Amino acid sequence: MSLPKFEVQGSLFESLEWAAADLFDDKDKYKVFARKIWPLLASCREELAECYEPENGRPGIEPVVLLGVLIFQFLERVPDRQAAELVKYHLGWKLALNLRLGAGGFHPTSLVHFRQRLVKAGKSDLALRAVLRALEQRSQSSSQKSGRWPSLSLPSSSSSAKALARFVRANIF
Repeated sequence: MSLPKFEVQGSLFESLEWAAADLFDDKDKYKVFARKIWPLLASCREELAECYEPENGRPGIEPVVLLGVLIFQFLERVPDRQAAELVKYHLGWKLALNLRLGAGGFHPTSLVHFRQRLVKAGKSDLALRAVLRALEQRSQSSSQKSGRWPSLSLPSSSSSAKALARFVRANIF
């Protein structure tokens, strides 16, 4: 499967940021995800491209979107089938994942195949590394401004996924 063309900016009239601006306030977790986490995931696209064969078959589903779906799937504790439905019907997920209002969904097995690609390429911790890098940078920049040692204690790489989820919820959402 080949890598699809990455659309950084969609149509103005299909953008949820424009069409449903009043539905989400600035503290809403979906809007926070769209502003803080989505750019981190988009910056990982080159690494995700290594999981795909160039010019081999039809374009697949955007891997940055699938990576975001995996994060939301974990945070909201939903199975593959329900996650695929939420991508199609849930406005919050569409906003967070930078999807057009009319964007369709995908088959739940796409998530299974994407996870397999990540594991095979040794990139199963890609999202975790991107978020931790950003949190470390945020911590370092805030300590440099205040002149204090950063009080942010990051979970070690051997920490469980549950500990990471609690940490991300506490520091981002």
